[in-house]
Amino acid sequence: MTLDGFTNPDVNSAKALRLADLRNAPDSVVLLNTSGRISFLGGEGLPTLQIDDLSQVVGRQWWDFWPEDQRVQLKKRFEDALAGHPQEFRLRVAVTSGDLRDLELSVSPVPGFDGKNSSILVISRDITQDD
Repeated sequence: MTLDGFTNPDVNSAKALRLADLRNAPDSVVLLNTSGRISFLGGEGLPTLQIDDLSQVVGRQWWDFWPEDQRVQLKKRFEDALAGHPQEFRLRVAVTSGDLRDLELSVSPVPGFDGKNSSILVISRDITQDD
């Protein structure tokens, strides 16, 4: 069986390569299910949260890791992306160390093979200008 001209081993290799790319990305990369729960966290996501083990975040609501006063906005951005409307915006947040960081976020739908949005990809980049 083939998928877009690839044999199954080729597809598996491509998936493994892409997963390695996401794990080593310079930005925080989060994949959410349609309920907003984290199914993957890579790149700078774990170091930013100061978490050593992915199992500490998988299955938890994405917005629960954000300050309470920003959760309503983040849920709305998630819902809009799930409805097919990609979101790009900036937030200023206090990280675990207490420092303020400026983040640029992209929240985008990921369609499944059936064309329906099966997950949401969140990429956040630290754009803080340190003097």
